[in-house]
This record gives sequence, C-alpha cells and structure tokens, in this order.
Amino acid sequence: MKKFRRAIAIALPLFILYGFFLFLRASDDPKFCASCHYMQQYYDNWLTSSHNQISCGKCHYAPGLGNYLKGKLRLASEIVRYYIGAYSPEVTSKISDGACLQCHKTQDFYKTIEFDRGKITFSHQVHLSSKKVNFSFKCQTCHSQLVQGKHGGVSTQICVLCHFDGSDMRGGPVGGCNTCHGPPQNDIYVWDTPFNHSKYLKSGVECQTCHLHVTTGTGSVTRDKCLECHVSVADTFPDRKSIHEEHVGKDNIKCFKCHGEIKHGRIEMYDVFSPDCQQCHGNRHSTQEMVFSGSGGTNVPVIPDPMFLADVTCEGCHSSMAVGTSGVIASQNPTQVDPTRSLAKLSTCSTCHGGNYDKLMIMWQDNVKARIQKLELAESRNYLFTGRKPAQDKNLDLVLKDGSYGAHNNRYVNLLLDQTEKQLKVVDKKPGVEFLYERNSACLTCHFGIENLSVNVKGETFPHGSHLFTRRCVDCHQDASPSSANHGKLAEKATSCTNCHHESKDTKCETCHSLQSDFYSGKFLAASPDTMAASGIACSDCHLAEGNYPSIPTTQVCSSCHDEAATKKYEAEIIQVENAISQWNRIFPEMVAYYKSKQSKETLDTLRAIESDLEKVEEEGSMGVHNLGFTQGLIRRATTFVGSFKSGSDSRAGTAQLSGMDGR
Repeated sequence: MKKFRRAIAIALPLFILYGFFLFLRASDDPKFCASCHYMQQYYDNWLTSSHNQISCGKCHYAPGLGNYLKGKLRLASEIVRYYIGAYSPEVTSKISDGACLQCHKTQDFYKTIEFDRGKITFSHQVHLSSKKVNFSFKCQTCHSQLVQGKHGGVSTQICVLCHFDGSDMRGGPVGGCNTCHGPPQNDIYVWDTPFNHSKYLKSGVECQTCHLHVTTGTGSVTRDKCLECHVSVADTFPDRKSIHEEHVGKDNIKCFKCHGEIKHGRIEMYDVFSPDCQQCHGNRHSTQEMVFSGSGGTNVPVIPDPMFLADVTCEGCHSSMAVGTSGVIASQNPTQVDPTRSLAKLSTCSTCHGGNYDKLMIMWQDNVKARIQKLELAESRNYLFTGRKPAQDKNLDLVLKDGSYGAHNNRYVNLLLDQTEKQLKVVDKKPGVEFLYERNSACLTCHFGIENLSVNVKGETFPHGSHLFTRRCVDCHQDASPSSANHGKLAEKATSCTNCHHESKDTKCETCHSLQSDFYSGKFLAASPDTMAASGIACSDCHLAEGNYPSIPTTQVCSSCHDEAATKKYEAEIIQVENAISQWNRIFPEMVAYYKSKQSKETLDTLRAIESDLEKVEEEGSMGVHNLGFTQGLIRRATTFVGSFKSGSDSRAGTAQLSGMDGR
C-alpha cells in the first residue's frame, strides 16, 4: 500500500507536469485560441493577416521563460472562467513593446513610411522620441486593431482622436493639416471654378478658411465610461497625464474604451464657395469667385479678399431684404450691389464698416477703371501694329470678366493689372508691393492701389506712385484714425508742391524737370531750341509766383512782354495743338488698320514715327508750349499724313479730320 501511495505521489506530479506540457504544446497552436466561440473572429482575422506565420504566444507573451509561464497560467484561468460561464467576451490583451521588438528592430523606426494607402506620411521616431498628449506611446497604443483590417494594424481612428481631441476644431488639428495630408498637386474644380491648393497654402491661407465640419464627434470621456470598470468615481478627475499614464502607459487600455469616436474626412465647403443659389442654378459666377478667393491669375500670388477670409458669403452683400411688420425678414433676393454705382446701393458697405466706406469703394473702382482704360489703349495700339496679343492677357481678361472693378478683391485686382502693365511695358514709376507695405501697411489695408492713382491738387497733377518711393502716406496726410473727421486730410505742407520740391530757392529747374528743359533747349525731339530759349528767356521768367516760388503760369504771363493780340494768338495755338492730338488719337487705329490691309510697310513706319513723336509731346506735358515751333511742325506732318490717308481711300468719305490745323 505504501508502495502504491509512493507511486501515486511520484506519478501524479509527473502526470500533472505532462498534462501541463501537453496543454502548453496544444495552446501554442493558434487553432486552440478558436476553441472559445467568441475568439473565432480574431482567429480568422489573424489567419488572413501579415502575422499568420507567427504564433499567438510570440506576441501575447512577453519575452522570457517566466513571462511565457505566467501567460499560460493566465490562459488556464481564462479557460476555467469560460467553462463556468464567468467570462467576458471582450478581449483585453496587453502586448509589451519587447514582444514587438523581437522582430521589429529599432533602426526601422527612423524610416518614413507611407500610411493609409499612401495618403499619410508617418514617422515612428517623431511619435516615440517624445511624449505626446502627456503620456509615453507604446506600440499597442496605435497598433490596437484586432478585427477591422489587418490583425495588429493601425486604425486611422486612433490618429484622428489624438490629432483632434482637445484641439480647436475651427483652428485645425494638432500639428496642422499638412502633418498628414499634402495638398492636391493638380487643380480641382469647385462649382466649375479651378482651384489650386498649393498656391493657397504657400500664401499662408489656412485649410479651415474654406473647409468646415471636417470632424464629427468630440472624443470626450463621459462619467458612464468610467463606471464600466470602476465601482465608483470621484467627483474630481486626476489630471490628463496621470490618467493616461495609468490607463494607457501601464494597462494598455484601448483609447476607445474611454473616449468617444471622432470621425474625420468630410469635405464640406463654406458658403463662400457654394451659395444656395448654385444648388439649382449652377455656377454662373465662377470668375467672381476666383477673384474673391484671390486665385486664377498668372504670375500673381494667391491673395484672398479680407471678406473671404472672414467667411462673408456672396449673399452678405448681394441681397435685398424685405422686413415684415413683425420685424422678421420676409424675403431675401439677390441683387447687384452696384449696377449704377449709386450711393444708395453702396450703402451696404457702410452697414458693417461704418460711414463713408461706400466712398472708399467708389475710389477703388474709379482707380481700377482708369487703369483698365490706359491698359486697353496700350494693348490695342500694340495689337494694331503686331497683330499679336500679350501672352498674359489672362489677367486683364479676369479683371474684366469679374466686373466688380476691385470691389470683390481690390488688392488682387490691382496686382493682376500690375502684371498686365509689365507685359505691355506701360509701367509707371511706382514702388513694389513689399516696399509699399513695409512703410504704409496700416493705410494700404483700405487704400491698396493708391500707388496707381494720380489726383489733382490745386490744379496740379499729383502721382502717388513716384512719391511713395521717398514719402509715406502720413508725410502728406494727417495721421488720424478712420473714425476721425481729419482722417485722410492733407497736412499743411502737402497743400502745395513747392513746399517740398522747392525748400531751397537755389534748386535748378532741370534737376526735376529734365525732360521739359531738354525740350525747351532743343535736346529732346526738337533739333533746335524754342525761340524763347534762343532769346535767353529763363524758366523763372515765366514760372514765377508770389514769394519767388515757381508755379505753372497761365497765358496771362505772356502779357507782361507781349501785346494782347499776340497773347490771344498764343492761346489759340495751344488749343489747336490739344485738339489736333486728341483727334489724331481717335483716327489713329483706323489709319493703322487701313495701311495694314494695303501691306504698306513704308507708310506704316511713317505713321508709327509720327505717333511716337506725338506720344513724347504728350509725355513732356506742356502740349508744345516749351517748343512750339517743333510742335507746329509735327502737327503739320500729322495733317499731311491724314490728308494723304483721306485721298488714298475713296471709301473713307466722312473720315474725321485734324480740325483747326490749317497748315501752320
């Protein structure tokens, strides 16, 4: 009996050890895991994953014999709970980083990988080298996916939760949109409007300027979530760092065990780009949208209008509101803001911006219209001779098709016209945009384009562009806020050109007026000096006002030396020159077209030479006064040419003549 008990004492442990050995061998087979019915889906997922050549225990047990045995004992207890019905079908696995590092070497973490089908560029080093959201990342923090997709794969929901949780949704995700998404490289079309993301982003425009509702859900943690695991919950929660270190850092609890889901990926545009009208009518205003959003031009940076950046929709200005007796808006219909440029319509601006803002809009539009008129004249003359339109006419066409003359985006429209000026080589002297903003940023917020505007100051033309090389706005205008009555008024010194240009009475005329001086002395255009210059008459003999400061004289100054008849004759001659040049400009395109049709190159060369001289006379500015002899000779040449044009074309009956030119 003793021998039997001794045999049992020896055999039983051996049998138990053998049984445990068989259990170890059997449970090492992944099929064993599928013995429990709720594990079948996880087994099937593993079977089709990239890890299907690796047994479950290789990952689920930490490296080392001790950890292996601990895992098997934990498995045995799970089996007991399963058969007595005390199990939970929710799988909670804790995989150590050491298990992953048995195969995945740390040097691989320094490589940049393409994630989510190449849409996201990801770096392990960035995420593992420092603490994110106040806790240390582990492999299983992101690689927690079991059923969906790849076994052990990464759910993009985890990325979204971390990058958006706790951030200002309107301000964008943590790290910015470009952290994950590079912008589309090609143009896309929004309501038939071509749009290029790259240009916008280079200009510093945020994605949230156009996109909204990019996420659904907040990722918040409710108190009920805590009670699923904890019997009770304190009224106050520990700080985020402590909670994450305990639950994620130590226990590897999955993020969505506590957090609500945040969905990301909806591409919805603000109403600036998709007003309700387009839902039925389609997009009839794609050009206006391009200008408003600051895109569509050639060799011009993307510059959205401030109203666009403020999410002001088309209806914000283009609406007519009818208010019912209860004070509620009864109807709202689209309307043109400025069909006749009346202040009543433009008062829409003042509703938000305050009084007199509508007058600022008028100034913008007048400035743009004047620039367009000048450019169209230069373009038509260039086309008449060459038959070729400039390669960058797209910018001018964009401004014309927009039709708001700066109202939709004053700064962008002026930059488009700047490019057209460069192409047509009609650029006036004016500083670059960067130089302007460096010295006058506060003023140019509202008055951009002023560098292209010439105004009349006490009968004298004042070009802003050439003066802004050396002067700032506040050097001439009172430095007062827009709400002040003195805002924009001229300073005392700026009421007369002489106050600045003739601070020294010893200033020589030719220092600033070299063109006029050369014309007077016979060095510009004319081969000989004016008769007055030949007689020794100096500039100051005519251009002298009270206080010994120079000024632009009237013909009355002639009376100090000449009789009344000579003065009147002189006045008539000046008027004749002005009329002749004006009429030549009207006939000029007709003459070019006629001689081009005759293929008369020699005649066209003569025509262009006369046109060039007349342009230079206009550029000089005195309308021939500084060298009347040459100017009269030029007008005679023009008159003779027009006469031959008339006689050479019988079908041109009724063609305008250079009236007032009787051959003198």
